[in-house]
Amino acid sequence: MSLVCVGDNVADYYYQKEEFFPGGSAYNVAVLSQRLGMETAYIGRFGNDGPGEYLLDFLQNENVDISHVEVGEGSNAFSVVKKIAGESKITKVDKGVYKNFSLDNSDLNFIKNFDLMHTTLYSYTEKYLSFFREEDINISFDFSFCRDFNYLKKLVPDVNLAFFSSEGEDQEKIKELMSSIYDLGADYVIFTLGKEGVLVLVNNQFHYQKAKKTKIIDPLGAGDAFISMFLNNFISSHKINDNEQLKNYELKKILKKSVDFAAKNCRHYGTIKIRRE
Repeated sequence: MSLVCVGDNVADYYYQKEEFFPGGSAYNVAVLSQRLGMETAYIGRFGNDGPGEYLLDFLQNENVDISHVEVGEGSNAFSVVKKIAGESKITKVDKGVYKNFSLDNSDLNFIKNFDLMHTTLYSYTEKYLSFFREEDINISFDFSFCRDFNYLKKLVPDVNLAFFSSEGEDQEKIKELMSSIYDLGADYVIFTLGKEGVLVLVNNQFHYQKAKKTKIIDPLGAGDAFISMFLNNFISSHKINDNEQLKNYELKKILKKSVDFAAKNCRHYGTIKIRRE
């Protein structure tokens, strides 16, 4: 079973630690899914500077397929992360060469070989979704905190699994929003709620899983960790090939594994734990 992640990569500079960490939602899911045992590929655009070389080398060391990445002339996308009032906050983002990212015919044909494609709000892939849908490519899309319903109306009908982030919002209002999104055509609408857990809407039924309590060092990227574990188990369940929805007990097991994995990834700096030699 295989996954291709298409989209954003970012070198996250942790200001207080004076250290770069790998980042970017699509990039994170590619690496974490590979570590979980999935056959994974990543398609994205890197700069030819130090941060870009670091991120590309990191993917190679993680055995992620990078046969369709591109290296552009200029700086890689980067962000600055600072601890403010005890919380990690992204205080600056520069998209670098990534803002010129696009897919060619070779990339599109390559993507057809995978069981599932994952991409994000920050990946400049919107114009390709209808093509993927026509080719019966299963699509996972991370909409993050997007609440622009005009944007959602255009994209959600082409998406199988629609992931969203929420923090501190009223759950009844979230459920109303989820129902509206579900009616647009997504098979699964999944809202991660930070420390409150996760809500899923499938088969017109809501399912809730509370978060696992843990010591939090750095919560940035916990959502990417959740998505990685969810997709790993979703694909391996084979439901993606026979177009069946997960049974309730299957979904419950997957959600429990996914929130536990997200909690584990809050116990170190960066979304991806660095393997020190």
